[in-house]
Amino acid sequence: MAATAASSLSYGIGGTQILWVPQGLLEQIVSTHSSYQTHHVDLQHLVNLISCIFQNATVSSSKMSCCVASSVDETTMQMLRRLKDYSWNAKVVLAMAAFACSVGESSMLVKHRNTDPIAMYVETLKGHRYTTTDFTVLEHIGLFKAMIDVANTNLAFLAPSISRIPKEVHSIKDAIACFPTAAYKILRIVLQITSILSKKKDHFESTIQELNVLANEVSHINNILQEKLTLCLRDAEKYTYEDITIRITKISISEFIDKIMQYVRTQGFENLRNKHLLFLISDLDISIDEIKALNWLYQRNDQMYEIVWLPIIDLSMSYDVKLFWELKQLMKWSVAVEPTRVEADVVEFVKKEWHFIRQAIAVSMTSAGEVVCQNALPMLWTWGNTAFPFSDKTEEILWNSIDERHGWKLELVLDDFIVPELRSWIENRTTFVCLFGGGDISWIQEFTEKVKYAAYAAGVTLKLVYVGKNKAKLGLSKTDLSRDINVIESEFRWRFWTKLESILHAKIRRGKTTTAYKTDVVIHEALKVVGHGGKGESWAVFSMGPDPMVTTDGETGLTIMSNYLNWRQDTTGLRFLEGVKHYKEVISRDVHGCIKVHLPVLGRVPGIMVCPDCSKVMDMFYTYRCCDE
Repeated sequence: MAATAASSLSYGIGGTQILWVPQGLLEQIVSTHSSYQTHHVDLQHLVNLISCIFQNATVSSSKMSCCVASSVDETTMQMLRRLKDYSWNAKVVLAMAAFACSVGESSMLVKHRNTDPIAMYVETLKGHRYTTTDFTVLEHIGLFKAMIDVANTNLAFLAPSISRIPKEVHSIKDAIACFPTAAYKILRIVLQITSILSKKKDHFESTIQELNVLANEVSHINNILQEKLTLCLRDAEKYTYEDITIRITKISISEFIDKIMQYVRTQGFENLRNKHLLFLISDLDISIDEIKALNWLYQRNDQMYEIVWLPIIDLSMSYDVKLFWELKQLMKWSVAVEPTRVEADVVEFVKKEWHFIRQAIAVSMTSAGEVVCQNALPMLWTWGNTAFPFSDKTEEILWNSIDERHGWKLELVLDDFIVPELRSWIENRTTFVCLFGGGDISWIQEFTEKVKYAAYAAGVTLKLVYVGKNKAKLGLSKTDLSRDINVIESEFRWRFWTKLESILHAKIRRGKTTTAYKTDVVIHEALKVVGHGGKGESWAVFSMGPDPMVTTDGETGLTIMSNYLNWRQDTTGLRFLEGVKHYKEVISRDVHGCIKVHLPVLGRVPGIMVCPDCSKVMDMFYTYRCCDE
């Protein structure tokens, strides 16, 4: 939380004004602090580590080192400047962590100096003044407890329940006002303690009283903070997340963009200036496969656009800080702001105006600030960077270039990211490509043997590609299948299935679900594959050169290849795919298998869908799922 007051403070505890500082010094303290905290760590984990170190350091004597600048005051200000990008509360926890680290290091050195040469060398190289320090004394006078208590209190101020309190409420306003001086005083005390512990042994006994005074000062400061925290917690009960939602002021799209760009400016991202931007909006459940697939496209976009991640979390709950930083590390692009810094009206806007629910979306905005597409991800997954500038108009042009009757081709469902050899397969007209999926190993073994025989007898080069059971990480791996099968795994498998889903989403948005089911072969065949994948059934798609593909369910595909001798006449070489298509039509007449399609809701629920086999209107059900199967 940022401090908003800059006036001298005075709190009387036991006859002392423990938090008083001169006005000039207070202004210096506040000037060291950044208004936007861009650095974050898992503070709860740090507090736990601090406690463990202090507990274990009390069991033996140790040595302590200290390296302080010309004065404690100057060193304190240097520390505040170095920690400028952390909240005031985080500064206190980090100072305690640094002290605990020094205590732990000293304990280890004394424990191993006589048995481990490295410990002895490190002790010599440090070149500081050392003295034997009995840390049980620090435990006895309550110093360790006071430090842990004040660290926990500062951590408590960062809880979601406290962050929901409006800043104009007196309790939180009063607490925020004392954070700068409290942080300054605590950091200064930590430096004083460290300096005292570095004194020579013959002076150490006379410093117990001084350490005791400092321990009491830490306790007094913690008592003040505890009083503030108690009042804040009482007010927090009045401000539930639902109450905040009711009070949220609806903002316009221009106000939303201004807020986002303000986030970006505070991060100092000069590379985003005058750039076409994709605002990637997601929660922390965004899949690693999705990030990797988007990284691949982003790193090959020739600087046409930049991506900015806007992480959205449930403001009524705490979030996984470690997960956020892990995801941030994976991303090759910029992150607008830490999740808790995203304002409530911004969260409400993306949910209501851009229909963000749970699946990630990418809002495309030109360098002039015009939003040209509310979700460009399906466009990216389908067309890659060719879809730039990711506008609805560009997508319309790309789809108009595809013949609906003959556009179900290999290059539509695969790309160089999934299969690097794709282009050579298509250019070689005698290469017969068989994509297949499912989890039935018996079917796969029998099917692939039959395909190998038929392809050999027809004189064509065979490429077998297994793309798993569905988008979830289910199916067989390379170790389960023969070496001559190209097994698509990890983010490449995710990309294949997402590409199919994106094709369907594009068709749905363009109104192809009810009027074009007889003429639009692309949606017809894509529905079949996604439907089979949704049920975990076996299926196969056959392709040869630039010709349209043939799609079958697992049973039909096996029957076609098993009966090759019955239809092989005049179907060798370049006519092999034509023979597959013709025989499929012969054996599939009057046969209808039920289709069940699972599509993620990308903002809006799709309308009526028509079965690609029987032309009946399909029933629609809502499915709520917390994770992939």
